Amino acid sequence: MKKNAIIVVLAALFVLISACGSVEKRDESKENANLKLLEENTESRDVAFNEGQEFLKKNEFEKAIESFKKSTVKDAEFYTAYALNALNRTEEAKKAFETCIEKGVQAVESLYNLALISYDAQDLDAAKTYAEKALSLDPKHVATLFFYGNLFFVAQNMEEALKYYKEAEKIDPKSSDIQNAIFFVYLQTEQFENAWKIRENVDKDAPETVFAVMQLAEMTGNFLEGAKFAKKELLNVSQIRNLAKILFTKGGDLIEALELAEKEEIAEGKYSVLDRSTTKGSAYLLALNSERNLFVSCETNPSNLIAAEVSEQGIKIEGIEDTIPFKEISAKLSEICGTK
Repeated sequence: MKKNAIIVVLAALFVLISACGSVEKRDESKENANLKLLEENTESRDVAFNEGQEFLKKNEFEKAIESFKKSTVKDAEFYTAYALNALNRTEEAKKAFETCIEKGVQAVESLYNLALISYDAQDLDAAKTYAEKALSLDPKHVATLFFYGNLFFVAQNMEEALKYYKEAEKIDPKSSDIQNAIFFVYLQTEQFENAWKIRENVDKDAPETVFAVMQLAEMTGNFLEGAKFAKKELLNVSQIRNLAKILFTKGGDLIEALELAEKEEIAEGKYSVLDRSTTKGSAYLLALNSERNLFVSCETNPSNLIAAEVSEQGIKIEGIEDTIPFKEISAKLSEICGTK
């Protein structure tokens, strides 16, 4: 596949993640940041505050609010605001967070939460303002640094996004969310070598991230590393399994690719792709059909099928005298189909 074609795929994937995955990731960050703060609070002598803490941990927000209202601890006001927001009582939550800021109760955390609320309301200017105020009070507030980087990312200002992601990384270098963000900025800005270097730091449980790493592996020629990057359970995701087969074949391990294909239920008239090229002038396809027979076609949508067999040395294609070694399959098929 041409470099440009893969860049387009990666860019499209990145946009999709930004548009569809941001809310989920943002909510995770918000919850983690607020609950981490909750865990850091030492046990109070205030029984009502302690009760409220326990209710929050159980996501029993209505009960938490009732307990916090009875508490004399200042932080109870902040957690009341947090619980209101968790119940989608957004306007009440906003007023409660604003009151916290006025009183100096968890001001940075309150500004951060107001930034998130504004983002959810698609008020990016307000979100940015709140984030900037939070960072002016605490330049090392990692959740806000990450969120602020996200705002630049959404605006396609990758240089600024990377700047704030890197600042967040200094504080929390083990965060997979931050590493994912840096990885995708590298992809978007075509810093493919840098992206490949940090692949082991990304979230290996996130299908979209794993798929992007595998795409990068194909583009950079790191075929076997890319094929083996996905955890076993992620091979149940069709796009990951399909790319893994191709990477194994391109890396010279057709047997492993065939084993993945053999586990699939291939419908009649359909096929499982083991290798392919979309390079202009040499399009080819290597696949296993529903009868579990290997074939080659010099078309991306095959109609003229050429039978092929696997041996210990490689593959033998009908009409071609020499056996093609496993490590040469992609190059030889491209050459053969390019001459047709």
